Amino acid sequence: MVGKLLSLLRNISEVIAGVEDTAQVLSRIVKILARSLEVDVCSVYEYDPDNDQLVLAATQGLNKEAVGKIMMAPAEGLTGRCFKECRIVNVSEPQSQPGYKFFEISGEEKYYSFLAVPLRSGGNCVGVLTLQRTSHEAFPSAVVDTARSLSPQLANLIFSAGILRNLAKDEDAEETVDTIQKRSFVSSGAAVNSGVARGKVFRIKPRDLFNEIDHETHGDTDKELKLFEKSLKLARINTLELETRALSMISEADASIFNSHLMFLEDKMVLDAITREIIDERHTLEFSIVMVYRRYAKKFRQLSDPSIRERLIDFKDVMLRLLEAVSFLRAEKNGNRDIEERSGSWIVVARELLPSDLMRLPIDNIAGIVCEKGGATSHVAILAKAFSIPALLGVQGLLNQVVDYDDALLDCHAEKIYINPDQDICDKYQHLINMAPQAEIAGPQGPTFTNDGQQIFLRANISLICESSLIENYGAEGVGLYRTEFLFMIRDYVPNEETQYEVFSKIVEAGKEEVTLRLLDAGGDKKINCLNLPSEDNPAMGIRGIRLLLQNKDLLYSHLRAVLRAGAHGKLKILLPMVSNVSELKQILNAIEEVRNDLDKNKITYCRNCSVGIMLEVPSAVFGLEKMLKYVDFISLGTNDLMQFSFAMDRGHNENQVITDCFDPVFLKILFDAGNVVMKSAGGKEMTICGEMASNPLAIPLLLGMGIKSFSMPPRRIPQIREIIPRFSLGECRKLVKAAVDMETPEDVMIKVKGFMSQKGLKEIIDQED
Repeated sequence: MVGKLLSLLRNISEVIAGVEDTAQVLSRIVKILARSLEVDVCSVYEYDPDNDQLVLAATQGLNKEAVGKIMMAPAEGLTGRCFKECRIVNVSEPQSQPGYKFFEISGEEKYYSFLAVPLRSGGNCVGVLTLQRTSHEAFPSAVVDTARSLSPQLANLIFSAGILRNLAKDEDAEETVDTIQKRSFVSSGAAVNSGVARGKVFRIKPRDLFNEIDHETHGDTDKELKLFEKSLKLARINTLELETRALSMISEADASIFNSHLMFLEDKMVLDAITREIIDERHTLEFSIVMVYRRYAKKFRQLSDPSIRERLIDFKDVMLRLLEAVSFLRAEKNGNRDIEERSGSWIVVARELLPSDLMRLPIDNIAGIVCEKGGATSHVAILAKAFSIPALLGVQGLLNQVVDYDDALLDCHAEKIYINPDQDICDKYQHLINMAPQAEIAGPQGPTFTNDGQQIFLRANISLICESSLIENYGAEGVGLYRTEFLFMIRDYVPNEETQYEVFSKIVEAGKEEVTLRLLDAGGDKKINCLNLPSEDNPAMGIRGIRLLLQNKDLLYSHLRAVLRAGAHGKLKILLPMVSNVSELKQILNAIEEVRNDLDKNKITYCRNCSVGIMLEVPSAVFGLEKMLKYVDFISLGTNDLMQFSFAMDRGHNENQVITDCFDPVFLKILFDAGNVVMKSAGGKEMTICGEMASNPLAIPLLLGMGIKSFSMPPRRIPQIREIIPRFSLGECRKLVKAAVDMETPEDVMIKVKGFMSQKGLKEIIDQED
């Protein structure tokens, strides 16, 4: 099935790359799908926002004369219901379904099974893919999963074509921004990926050829048109190569970013507009491209939907790639330098970093990314998260304030960048900065023991397959938290069971000793476009985590199947997020049992002896812990959310306050009491920790005193924690935490902890944390 899906994806990409007219592209695609999926009818309906209508855009199997003539309002008929509710409709005997609508021109009266899949792009539904057969049975899950997996490419095709149709008006000149140069300063922006980094500034000058190309005319129309044809071909080849590189670098990624780029390169209106400039205005090819870009850019900026406005950077990326192809074919030297010529750690500073820019850079040399433009939903923000690169966007005017080789210190927790910081600032951050990766992994290896002989397990928090190499590099004893949500965050569609299984299997194999997979923890601050989550006044306390899964049973069951099947490749532990009461816990455990029975029935291999635990991150779960322990094997402390809900403080409100609060005696008592409940429970249950507090050196003796023997943290923090644990005994840590919970303020606790650690010869650690 996976091989068939990849083959279909390649076929669709080739069609997009080879045909200029959108209608022809869709016509060819529905033929490919009908043949490959072995269905009698394959149709695509496109949403027309101007008329609020779904329109039949292409079909294989229905009457061809119906294309463009069958129209329906959202929610009208089964197709309209699929669009309006943005969910799959899979039924037999569609004629008997409530709301069924028959179009006589369609010729569909002989088909008795119907499947409709919403086509989503950027969180919006832009159309519907429908399949029909003469058979009287509903479509099997294999066909449904394949259709769902193919939907993002069709959605991007429709989305991009719709944008371009609406933008084919007006003209505008690109504006340039010049700012005053400065040498030493601090700037602020919006962090889209956390972390602290230090390096030398590497400026990526804008490939803003739109303002550098002069108004020029030509004397040979045929020559310019032939150059246009060759340049288009080269730009398409370069785009496909970037797609291949992206897929090879990020196993979890899909090709939707560069599929949309292909669509821009194939849009008939864009290409016709450039051709008219060459023929009618006798502009050179380069200036013709510039003129067309300016017209479309103005319309992009006027759009109200921010997710659509974000696509301007993709359109710009494509037009620049086309200009570069023209430059190459004219044998002109490209003036951009290449960071690959330099070694060391670099903070990349750009006005805006295009997806293709990031794909061309050697990721290992990039310590951080800072851009003047861009937002949290931009493709570069997503890619920065994929590569675990600290990134700060929206830093106004920075590019012209810095020069190459400036010293830069990037703090994405405080959302600041320091240019040429003084020694005091550098000293303050030194212990957090990854200036020499090899030095970080130096130190004790192998099992970790307290000085009274108790083994403590140090495991890794990861989100991506590419992070699995860090497990061995930093001596992690398996994966204590794999965040499954990232697989969903980087897609415009819900990944099917096979896609999830492939990724989860690799993680389980890489974890070796054991891997804890946390079920999809969506909602709150984890925005996932493909789930089409409703807007909420207080999302942190809304439909998220286990609540979301229980409300979406299809999603839950395919997710559980993938997790359990992947578990057969190693030692699996399943972690349930945001469980607040016994009722929710029982429901999810029943779902796990149902999935196991189904896998047994179909003789599918899966993990039969996995442990199941809950995240302790909701106060109600703390109070109900004794009852819930009857049903689970372990507890994992999610200190970030538990702190947020315990103190009624948004976890993103103030980073310094959050760090202080974890030493509040009230919060420590919550954790201490939970640890006592677990230690007194029957059956050897354990309490682990995977929140931020697990990697705070000052918190380690307190956590050990609570009975925690398994810590999960960012891999780079493991060597430091491994080095300090042998200084303590469990008995003295127990006394420390008992004294701490009786204190009144976090400051009192900190004084006590620092005094204790100083006695253990850890004053250097204390100084680093101050």
